[in-house]
Amino acid sequence: MCGFSSKVNLYLICQPKRRNSFGSYSIPLALALEKEAIGSDKDSVDEVILSDGIDVLKEIPFDGSNEPTDNKEYVGKEEEDNRELGEEKSKKVDVRALGLSLGFAKTADEVEVVLKDFADLPLNVYSSMLRGLGVDKKVDTVMAVYEWLKRKKIETDGTIYPNLYIYNSLLGALKQSHEFGLMEMVVKDMEDEGVNPNIVTYNILMAIHLEKGRSKEALNVLQVMQNMGLRPTPVTYSTALLAYRRMEDGNGALKFFVEVKERYQNGEIGKDTDDDWDSEIIKLENFIVRICYQVMRRWLVKGVHLTKDVMDLLTSMDGAGLKPGRVDHEKLVWACTQEGHYVVARELYNRIREGGTGISLSVCNHVIWLLGKAKKWWAALEVYEDLLDKGPKPNNLSNELVISHFNILLTAARKRGIWRWGVRLLNKMEEKGLKAGSREWNAVLVACSKAAETSAAVQIFHRMVENGEKPTILSYGALLSALEKGKLYEEAIQVWDHMIKVGIQPNLYAYTIIASVYIGQGKSDTVESVMREMVKSGIEPTVVTFNAIISGCARNGMGSTAFDWFHRMKIWNIPPNEITYEMLIEALAIDAKPRLAYELYLRAFSEELILSSKAYDVVLESATNYGATIDIANLGPRPPEKKKHIKNRKHLSEFCNLADLPRRSKPFEKEELQPPQLQGDQE
Repeated sequence: MCGFSSKVNLYLICQPKRRNSFGSYSIPLALALEKEAIGSDKDSVDEVILSDGIDVLKEIPFDGSNEPTDNKEYVGKEEEDNRELGEEKSKKVDVRALGLSLGFAKTADEVEVVLKDFADLPLNVYSSMLRGLGVDKKVDTVMAVYEWLKRKKIETDGTIYPNLYIYNSLLGALKQSHEFGLMEMVVKDMEDEGVNPNIVTYNILMAIHLEKGRSKEALNVLQVMQNMGLRPTPVTYSTALLAYRRMEDGNGALKFFVEVKERYQNGEIGKDTDDDWDSEIIKLENFIVRICYQVMRRWLVKGVHLTKDVMDLLTSMDGAGLKPGRVDHEKLVWACTQEGHYVVARELYNRIREGGTGISLSVCNHVIWLLGKAKKWWAALEVYEDLLDKGPKPNNLSNELVISHFNILLTAARKRGIWRWGVRLLNKMEEKGLKAGSREWNAVLVACSKAAETSAAVQIFHRMVENGEKPTILSYGALLSALEKGKLYEEAIQVWDHMIKVGIQPNLYAYTIIASVYIGQGKSDTVESVMREMVKSGIEPTVVTFNAIISGCARNGMGSTAFDWFHRMKIWNIPPNEITYEMLIEALAIDAKPRLAYELYLRAFSEELILSSKAYDVVLESATNYGATIDIANLGPRPPEKKKHIKNRKHLSEFCNLADLPRRSKPFEKEELQPPQLQGDQE
């Protein structure tokens, strides 16, 4: 077959290569784990456990030195005879070519056709062929050679027979071919033939159990080995650790490693073997670190409910004296993707920084992003400060991320009227070299406007212009609102005229504010002009516009004017709402018109509008003060108190809790409204 005959000398192209059982496999076993992707359920290491060193292309000498030497009690007289035979013969065998010539064989008879002229081959040649055929996953040929060997045992009266090493190679071939169903049959044949398994046999059985997803059974095999008094090799311990990895039992794997290391340190293992246990322990230590980190990554992928388990395992690793490197920490940081993972990410970030070996900018950006996602914006800003102070230098993504966090904080400050924190955040951005855009400036302006902090709004507006940022309609609207609330009507009109001059088109909000300004001055005719200009520009007034005008009348004791604008709402076909009635009732009560206020309350009630308890109290108080006669029964029951929404917060504790900000005992200073560089000059 394939051109070979009995007259052709087959050569083994090789040099003797000695190895200690499967001990060398612990090297690729550890390295293979580094290739596993996050969330992967398959370990490429399984491909390594039995493939390294058993390829048919490897060089295998006659003398059997490729066989295990750390369990010499299992080496029988037959192996000695084979070695002597190999030394006496001058011809060599090309195992690769012979294996290829068997590739077609499916039965023992077909194997006989190829091997009939090679009956004096050493047994380790058959062992090597079985290994190679297993790598090629030619299980039919493997079993055919095995059946041929069993037949030859009878025909040669035991000269050619399946010995321990052939059985080991056979089990390894079945493992490589994933033909696990035949394993039990082979093991039974070993028992029937009285072939005692050695440590290599059990290592293979452990690996097969792992391939079948039976991690607990693999660990049970280890217990059987120890009960039989066999000395586990490094690959035995590596396979056991891999079993814990498959079960995602990081704590169990760590405990197992600690026990192995203690036994080694106590001199209980590593004696009377050719293995370099000093280096093997180091390899196992690297391996357990990989396993623990893979398990933690799997836990993180599963969700946030295992975050505490991750933190506990990190602590246990510290207790075991394991020192993972920066790469391990950074890989685990990338697995932190959910809000609840921020605790792990921040802990790993601190560990990397403390290690002093540098840190990847992409990892820092990921931590900044995750902390922002978890609403830990201030902590994210601290990471950014580390980039500025310690490196690496932040890039565009870093800046975009941290500016987005500033925007979130500024938006929160804007919505709650916490203008002081808005100012401090702007100062913080300038200190860190981050340029605030119109969005950031406007957020602080709106916060000042909501808090009726007119002076602060004016200074922030000036700073915005000085920093080269062009004010928008939102900027002008916030400033106009702040001036209107401070009753600085002339200044508000100046701002309005400037806005029109620079070409900023007013919106509904701006028109509403300027109408309030003019009504505050008592210029009802000018307000009418504003309304006509508003309509001419294509903007229709809304109930909000009229409410602002009526509210301005109420603040300035203009009840009759407020009532007049209430009637104009009907002309504009704008129905009033609760706020309209409440503001109008307040204006009429102030203007000593209790009866009219009472009638409007009843009108709102008839329109099924639910007014506040304040409006109810104003009607009663006004009637009492001015001696008006009203039927209280018609008012109905007093409305319940509405929950008060405090917008202008004088205390920052609630905002600090919301935004995860540090609380400052230092009171807000007016100088903080100025740019940071000017503050420093004053100091």
